[in-house]
Amino acid sequence: MKIMLLTHSFSPEISPPQRRWSVIADELAKLGNEITVVTPQPRGNSVQGATSSTDNQRIHVRRYKSLHRSKTMVGKVLKHGVDAVLSLPAALKATRPDVVIATVPALPTLIVGYAVSKIRGVPFVVDLRDAWPDLLRESQVLKWRWLEPMVSHALAYLVKRSDLLVTVTRGLAVKMRLNGVKNVATVANGVETERPEAYIHNEPRTGAIRVLYLGNIGRSQGLETLIQAASVLGNKVSVRIVGNGTEKRRLAELADELEANVDFREPVYGDLVLENYAWADTCVVSLRPDWPSFEHTVPSKLYELLYLDRHITGMVRGEAAGIITAAESGEVVGQSVPALVEYLSSLAANPDKLKTNTHGSRWVKKNASLRNAAQAYAKLLSDVVTRIGKS
Repeated sequence: MKIMLLTHSFSPEISPPQRRWSVIADELAKLGNEITVVTPQPRGNSVQGATSSTDNQRIHVRRYKSLHRSKTMVGKVLKHGVDAVLSLPAALKATRPDVVIATVPALPTLIVGYAVSKIRGVPFVVDLRDAWPDLLRESQVLKWRWLEPMVSHALAYLVKRSDLLVTVTRGLAVKMRLNGVKNVATVANGVETERPEAYIHNEPRTGAIRVLYLGNIGRSQGLETLIQAASVLGNKVSVRIVGNGTEKRRLAELADELEANVDFREPVYGDLVLENYAWADTCVVSLRPDWPSFEHTVPSKLYELLYLDRHITGMVRGEAAGIITAAESGEVVGQSVPALVEYLSSLAANPDKLKTNTHGSRWVKKNASLRNAAQAYAKLLSDVVTRIGKS
């Protein structure tokens, strides 16, 4: 097949869609397919520590110029609109595909994917990585009240008109079927289990329990609970929060106010990520408890932590909690300050609980290989191309 992928991020950038699609595209190409990737030019530190997965000659990356990122809502809306306009010529100049895939949550990507599929007369596949449009409403990220219903209706309209919707969790697939989407399948996230193994030499334990959160620091993570627990525990715990995000400054101010033992650090890449994992006794995966969509959301970082056999403190519920339990690589903790304080105190008193005994890596190899996911994706794409071709 000739497959066109529209995405707002691709190798060598560092992002959730890049981690998913660089591996899947490479495997699809190894299976004999031709992949055309339409994506913006990478910017700044988005490529630090990244390696390219586009050496395969069957993968053709067509990049277009993109506006600089903006911190204002007006600027973000303008950027997305301009990006959509700029991406359309790049998509239409490429060889006619057999199928078009748009990976979202970026709405302009969805619009362009739908337009290209109609102009070229080929099936339209939506790769839905988050619980949109419900998450859009819950997060209230769109400050203008009139804008959220418009965007949500546009998302729902385009998703329902896809020839195939692929979700990353089963719960989200059920939700979308209930919303009226007919052709839905699930291809979960994961990691490239065939990559060279990364050896992490754990630092010797000290008296304080060392807790690491590494990733995006936004509203979705609800990290206030971790900081408040650190304040209660005092010198019994050492918390390190690594990354950037909209909530970083506010959380740092909260930590100062509460005199919590929390060390905020800038984002790291490559070997520096492994150094942070080596420092940590346990790694936090957190999603705030008051957004219903997180019941069927699994942070992509969870699979990496499992594959590297890190001990996980799961401040999550639903499918993400189920994975941590099934992988036997940590514990799911009640999302409250008292519950977290009690749990971390128990870890400090019983360090044997921190042992994972390679349960996580074994679970990932069996259940979350992106190479296996790509083979499942290839079958889905072949089926939809055949089905639409016969209709």
